[in-house]
Amino acid sequence: MRLPARSRQLGVTVNITPLIDVIFLLIIFFLAASHFVRNESRDEVALPEAVTGEDEQKSSASRLVVTVMADGRYKQGGTFLSLDEIEPLLFDGMAKDGENFEVRIRGDKAVLFRAIEPLMVECARAGVTQINFGALPGGSTP
Repeated sequence: MRLPARSRQLGVTVNITPLIDVIFLLIIFFLAASHFVRNESRDEVALPEAVTGEDEQKSSASRLVVTVMADGRYKQGGTFLSLDEIEPLLFDGMAKDGENFEVRIRGDKAVLFRAIEPLMVECARAGVTQINFGALPGGSTP
């Protein structure tokens, strides 16, 4: 009995199914990461208007954004934290990035300075030299 001859394919076949899976996982990761970054600056805070100042020219690779709500509570990364919980974040950022570490304070315009001062003191204790304040452009000259 004669068996039919099979035709052999020349070359290599590549299964791209795992590659597609990895691409979809990367897309989901970046969508989730961008969601958290966008929500950081969407906290319900009425920022003050600045008469003078400069637009941010450079974007620091290492930045800790702390929002001071109207009632004086601190919020970082979407969760409310106490000053004792923010302190390790400051020291970790300074240990990791040194002089390139930056703290941005987004304070509600109704909050009093006595709520922001302890945060600034903790920044100084941690050795943070770059502190920026979030404000809206505009305002009238005095």
